[in-house]
Amino acid sequence: MLIKVAGELFNERAFDAVTTEMIGARAGVTGPALYRHFASKQALLIAVLEDPLSELLAHARKTAAEVTDPRKALEEMIDYHIQRSLQNVPSTLVFLKNEHNVPEDERHRMRRMMRLYAEEWSGLVTRLRPDLSDAQTRVLTHAVFSMINAVPQFNSGLDPDIVATTIRTAAINALLIPADAI
Repeated sequence: MLIKVAGELFNERAFDAVTTEMIGARAGVTGPALYRHFASKQALLIAVLEDPLSELLAHARKTAAEVTDPRKALEEMIDYHIQRSLQNVPSTLVFLKNEHNVPEDERHRMRRMMRLYAEEWSGLVTRLRPDLSDAQTRVLTHAVFSMINAVPQFNSGLDPDIVATTIRTAAINALLIPADAI
């Protein structure tokens, strides 16, 4: 709960503008209660960033290893990423807004996790779209990440299942339909 609430606040405001009291109030605990779980506000920021990235990367690796059909594997990764984005503020958005508040070694580690996650997707897209160069595959993959991660920022008023289906269709089309087929 603290991680989710802190993620929302770190996405809404700059790190320095978020107080432990604000996090506690939104989470329904006292501000100092945060220190029972995290050594500092910065440690909480690192958890906000690291936990979702770790889950996304672990899921992508497992899916790529276990699902033999590359299209089905990619669709599972898309679905999982969409669900995570709809449930929580995407950690990449929080990272971009607050990376200067993350120690350099942690920043490098998180960027590496992001690259490894993108590589899992790119590997599948490469198998499905041999017509694309490596650079094109990476551009498409990152464009789809941006699209999925941006959805929670837009309050469409639509049912989350409709949003998920719409974004899923757009992601699959963006990654798998050649431009000359449109």
